[in-house]
Amino acid sequence: MILHIDLDTFFVSVERLLNPELIGKPVICGGLSDRSVVSTASYEVRKFGVHSGMSMVKARELCPQAIVVSGTRSNYSYYSHLVTKIVQDNAPLYQQMSIDEFFIDLSGMDKFFDVQKWSHDLRMKIISETKLPISYGLSVNRTVAKIASGQAKPMGELFVPQDKIHDFLDPLSVKKIPGIGAAVMPKLNKLGIVTIGDLRKFPRSLFISEFGKAADVLWLKANGIDNSKVIPERDPKSLSTETTFETDIYDKVYLQDTLMLMCDTLTYRMRKQNKKCITVAVKFKYPDFRTEEKQKAISPTDFTDTISQIALTLFQNLYKGRPLRLMGVRLNMSDQLAQNDLFTYNPKKDKLNHIIDDLKDKFGKDVIKPGNFFK
Repeated sequence: MILHIDLDTFFVSVERLLNPELIGKPVICGGLSDRSVVSTASYEVRKFGVHSGMSMVKARELCPQAIVVSGTRSNYSYYSHLVTKIVQDNAPLYQQMSIDEFFIDLSGMDKFFDVQKWSHDLRMKIISETKLPISYGLSVNRTVAKIASGQAKPMGELFVPQDKIHDFLDPLSVKKIPGIGAAVMPKLNKLGIVTIGDLRKFPRSLFISEFGKAADVLWLKANGIDNSKVIPERDPKSLSTETTFETDIYDKVYLQDTLMLMCDTLTYRMRKQNKKCITVAVKFKYPDFRTEEKQKAISPTDFTDTISQIALTLFQNLYKGRPLRLMGVRLNMSDQLAQNDLFTYNPKKDKLNHIIDDLKDKFGKDVIKPGNFFK
């Protein structure tokens, strides 16, 4: 049994905690310039057609009364760390997928516990201790659990048992399947595939011939089949995070800012494990599902700015102006606690990184903010 928990409109929810006057009002988080894109849109804004990844110009046209907030990366990292700590202290086995979502493997617990009640209690604990809205989906695999949590939003819970999977999935738009983006929808619609049920009933061999063997996983997901595992966070050899954008993203500044947020989150988690990074990798996935990745081996380090700059260089080498539907970062770590490189080690920077982590743990959002990576 797999539980997927997802913080509702995470960036907007954090901004509302910091400024309660925003509660109930149409709020957009994102850059303030016309070239920027929407990072998160509140539900009050979404009813006008605004969504993540949309250009800020278009968003303002659709909802001119929206309040636009640029936000601060350190605030989002702080609240994500709070939720992570609660999950870490309570879940038997979990995997953090991004700054605001987690998979938890509850396999075997159903023999001894009511997993729906356990999931409900965890959700209520997160809400009580962080004041953040959160939803969950619970089912037999990752794909169905993730789709269920999306259907449960806002602030809901949804359990889909094995014998109800097709009844649950079939009526939903095929866009609900993780991995299907807007770019491929016209071709799917041309084949008469509008709902997940349409894809489930579409001949598997014909689907592969139309979209390639790599797309077979999408057909399997439409059939409620997903054998991927929740990778435990216990002493991992690598840490990674990915973001699948709701619409394909061209905006280079937005992509770079997202990349820096990923690096900030991963390096914090890495230092908590007393590990050091020995390889940095950046991954792109394009609208046609083609994937590219570049990586670089480095001297052992846990410095956020060093790792972020390497990730940024890899990004710039990869990015050719094409839209992205997914971006990810992976940090490979040493099995043993590696010594710092003697030629690059800076004891003052080392001390500063750990002071920042302690401040985030103890005092939170307004204590310290990261500098501008793109001066």
